[in-house]
Amino acid sequence: MLKKYTIVLCNALLIPFTISAQSNHFSHAIGAGIYTAKQFLGAAAVYSPRFNFLHLSDRSTLSLESNIAAGMSIGDNYNSNTGGNSTSIFMLNVPVLLSWHFGHNATHDVHKKIGYSAGIGWGFHNSAHGIVEVSEDEEATPAQIHVSGLSLSAGVCWPVGKKTLGLRFNWLNNNNQYNADIKGIGTICLDYGIN
Repeated sequence: MLKKYTIVLCNALLIPFTISAQSNHFSHAIGAGIYTAKQFLGAAAVYSPRFNFLHLSDRSTLSLESNIAAGMSIGDNYNSNTGGNSTSIFMLNVPVLLSWHFGHNATHDVHKKIGYSAGIGWGFHNSAHGIVEVSEDEEATPAQIHVSGLSLSAGVCWPVGKKTLGLRFNWLNNNNQYNADIKGIGTICLDYGIN
């Protein structure tokens, strides 16, 4: 099931690449993010492609975007229930969002002092828990984190020279039952617009 969602998300993310990078409809940014949940802390490099498909006004757009994060879990990744086997440190976080952008950087032609964005969509997150110590009479916590569900995003951006710097917050709600102890994944990212 996870492979099916991964294939669909990857195909959706490749659609904007069919449009010229110089197009007024396409923009992208790179950055870094911190990801946190119960017994989890991660850091990642983030690539954020965005396709503006509807111009609501001269400074407001609707967009299809993603914030593809690949990184690692921070801290020890060890589970006492697996006989002391260490778990993977790799982390992947991919939301696909329908976003509204207003003000600075809504399109390439909008240059204001500040810009705002808000988005809603679906995403998934895979990583590993930190140290998990469990007594024999407790139920084991899965060593891996597999979260998928509703994703909410809000951000602010401002001009830095001829480029854009942005700060984005994201919440990925856990709608599956694999990690019932995790309500969701919180994110804070700093982005640098590369076009």
